This record gives sequence, structure tokens and C-alpha cells, in this order.
Amino acid sequence: MTKNPKRVNNPDAVKNDLLNAAGQILITHGIQAFTLDIVAKEAGISKGGLLHHYPSKKALLDGLFKREMDLFKREILSSMEKDPIEFGRAARAYIGLNSDGAEETPAILRHLLAAMLIDPQLSQEWIHHYWSVIKSIGLFEAATPALLLACMAADGLSLWNILEADILDQKNRNDLYGLMKQLTLEPENKHS
Repeated sequence: MTKNPKRVNNPDAVKNDLLNAAGQILITHGIQAFTLDIVAKEAGISKGGLLHHYPSKKALLDGLFKREMDLFKREILSSMEKDPIEFGRAARAYIGLNSDGAEETPAILRHLLAAMLIDPQLSQEWIHHYWSVIKSIGLFEAATPALLLACMAADGLSLWNILEADILDQKNRNDLYGLMKQLTLEPENKHS
């Protein structure tokens, strides 16, 4: 009989393994099949070990959501640093206009949204956290109606991606992103 190697005492690595396993379970099986037992097994950690770091299913989902929001914030800030035009920089980063080969909405966000839709408490807490992240990047500082409209249009497209609604062909999608980009430029630069 072989024994599993002992896990090195590294709480951050264990938490990361648990969040990775939780994300994988959500993506492959959906929120309805998401249980602490399945996550612990996927991570190769005892349920007691999982409960030590995340004392409930909600705490684990909260941890996963907060990790995704931290990643989202880092991506936006990185994009803003690369943008030489100050006006509308935060909006362009939020929309993803500065990303090299912007990817589709990550599958994990689709499943976190599903969790929000079935749990009003999660929804309220996560929306509050989401908006605090958005405000922290300066998205609403000196926001014009055009900048807000561009961000709201991007939110609509993101929601369609999350829900896997194949409504637009690539040409229309590209045209919409072009219009959104125009909305993020200062009025005298809109025709460049």
C-alpha cells in the first residue's frame, strides 16, 4: 500500500488548490453539482482541510469570486498602464479595447453568475464587491455619458458571452467594439 506524500504546510498553496478545484468543478459540472465533498476530492484535500480554510460552501464561492475580481482588476490596471491616452483610459481597459487578443469571457464567470442568480445573498454581496473594484480603478472619475454608454454596451456584450448567446456575428461584434472605442475618445479625437 502506497501512502500519499504529505502536503507541505503552505496554507496559501492549499487555498489556491481548493480555489482551482472549485473553479474546475463549477466549469465541468455547474453550480448544482458543486459540493464541498467534490471540491475536496478534486483538490486532493480532506474535507476537514477544506473546512479549515473555507468553513462553508459560501465561503469557498466567496473566495473564488474575490480571486476572479482581483485578476480582473489586475488586468484592467495593466491595460490602463499601456494606454498612452489619458481620457477614457479606464473605460477602454474595462471594455477590453487595449487587450492583445482579448479572450472570450472566462467560463468561470458564467458559473459564478449562475451562483449569483440562484442565491440573492451572494448576489447582493458580490455586486457590492464588484462595484468597489470598478470604482477603485477610477472608472467613474470624470465619466461622461459617452464613456458610461460604452461601458454599459460592453457589459451587455459580456453578459451575452457569459450566457453563451450566439446573437452577433464577428463583423457586428467588431463594429460594436469600434463604436465603443469611438465613445471613449475625447470629442476632438473621435475622428482619428
